[in-house]
Amino acid sequence: MGLLQKAVETYDAMAHRAGVMYEEEREPLAPVFHILARAQIEIVLDQEGVFLSARAVSKDEPKIIIPVTAESAGRTSAPCAHPLCDQLGYLAPYDEKKHSLYLATLADQESSPYTRPMLHAILRYVQGGTILADLAAAGLIQLDQNGRPTDEKLMVRWVVNGLGEGYCGECWRDQALMGAFIDHTIAKQVKTAPALCMITGTMEPPAEQHPKGIVALNGNAKLISSNDSSGFTYRGRFDNASQAVTVSYIASQKAHCALRWLVANQGVSFGDRTFLCWNPQGVKVPSVHGPMGRTRGQRAADPTQYRQQLLEALSGWKERLPPGAGVVIAAFDAATTGRLAVTYYNELLASDFLDRLHDWETSCCWENGLYGIQSPSLFRIVDLAFGTLRSGKVETDSRILSQQMQRLIACRIDQALFPADIERNLVEHASNLLLYTGPKPEDTRKLRDDLLFTACAAVRKYHFDHFKEEWDMALDLGCKDRSYLFGRLLAVAEIVESSTYNKENIRETNALRMQKAFALRPMSTWRMLEERLEPYYKQLNPGLRLYYRKITEEIVDGLSPSAAELNQKLDDIYLLGYYHQRSYRKEKTESKTEG
Repeated sequence: MGLLQKAVETYDAMAHRAGVMYEEEREPLAPVFHILARAQIEIVLDQEGVFLSARAVSKDEPKIIIPVTAESAGRTSAPCAHPLCDQLGYLAPYDEKKHSLYLATLADQESSPYTRPMLHAILRYVQGGTILADLAAAGLIQLDQNGRPTDEKLMVRWVVNGLGEGYCGECWRDQALMGAFIDHTIAKQVKTAPALCMITGTMEPPAEQHPKGIVALNGNAKLISSNDSSGFTYRGRFDNASQAVTVSYIASQKAHCALRWLVANQGVSFGDRTFLCWNPQGVKVPSVHGPMGRTRGQRAADPTQYRQQLLEALSGWKERLPPGAGVVIAAFDAATTGRLAVTYYNELLASDFLDRLHDWETSCCWENGLYGIQSPSLFRIVDLAFGTLRSGKVETDSRILSQQMQRLIACRIDQALFPADIERNLVEHASNLLLYTGPKPEDTRKLRDDLLFTACAAVRKYHFDHFKEEWDMALDLGCKDRSYLFGRLLAVAEIVESSTYNKENIRETNALRMQKAFALRPMSTWRMLEERLEPYYKQLNPGLRLYYRKITEEIVDGLSPSAAELNQKLDDIYLLGYYHQRSYRKEKTESKTEG
């Protein structure tokens, strides 16, 4: 019940915002017993219920807040009317069953102590039965040969003019109307026998049905449902659904309204799964899947500067948090169209949450060209580890993407070891850079650099987690690791050949073509590369030729003399040596230019 308890806590903390439209939000927080819906037609009436005008509602206009009953909030194919705003199929008299349900529901509040003048005008107009003729005359709907609308699912919203000062004519913005419906609904629950609410721990009228639509991606999926009395939803463990769980109507409404609002404004979907991270008191917290956040435009040129920037970001977030503030992380997925599952859930103190984000970015990072030292996004790690290249872009199957994103989020939040299979996939793909091409040379270069950067960050994180090794992000001339040294050799071979190219003569280097073979059989492949490098050495000026031959000799001298060992498959560390040597070439070039 932790998720629902935190959702109720969130609603109570944000109750002052319920029903209020905010420009910066995609959706407002709906009050209890209300939902958000998209209207297609707006009808304007006077205070006596006389039709004045109508117009089509633009698709760009936001959703509206409408009152619902427990039954209508989760309606599917069975007729069940909303109390105020509804579809033409309920408002028009051609379907007697639906129409009578709507009139009865609207009249129920209109005749109660919780009525409002607006309700009388709308009820009187709908009872007149002229809605189809009025809308057809306005050119808003088309009628078939039987006088029925061709689209009976068009949602209608109401505007009632002439009610006087203090009344809001737009029904979806009228705070008093929303409050009146809430009071009316609560008053009707008095006759229901109370039961223990497992969310609040109080005795309150229980909910017989629960809302749907928490996640728009899975609109018909319910988080709480027990309507399958013949299957195995609860049978085999309980005699009836109430023995499994009882949730009060008001708590269910608060929890679902809060979750729907949070998912709409803060949730992010990867594949079929939606991830949510929030503070119940409304304090802003960083996303669980992205970088912790540094000042825009900042570039960390070296590890010291990078760590300093992360510490500043950490301190900034912590300063905004009240004492004892918490963070809730949840993931939702729908295995079927009707059932919504919580696939991941965790609660943390906000300070611990921020520390864990900081720790991840400290160890899972690498130098990323012009952008400086960065931590790759979790999405990019998954995309490059499991994606397939199509038309110059890497695309990942939605099911794989959602599963692997959850693994990495759990790894980041729960401080688990970096998954070995993800690191292995990235190394494998980065060892086949030749396969990653884009429609233009600059696209190819960007894609390969991104893959190499992400793979190196993952290798660094993997070795930090599993072996407590902390690899530097600059060239280590004293490193004698066999794989690291061979990685440097591969980079030298690539640099020597590419140094002879010009803008009219750009092609793949032999080092890149033979990279995969080099990673599997480094010594034998290096001998072939060495032979092919001779023509390119001759094209270099004497100074560069001597410089690169000297580097090559120094690297080879550091290798073990055992030929059998030298030709064994390289470890993942070779990518770090390869990246370092390539970057070192750029640094030397820049320093010579500055001099």
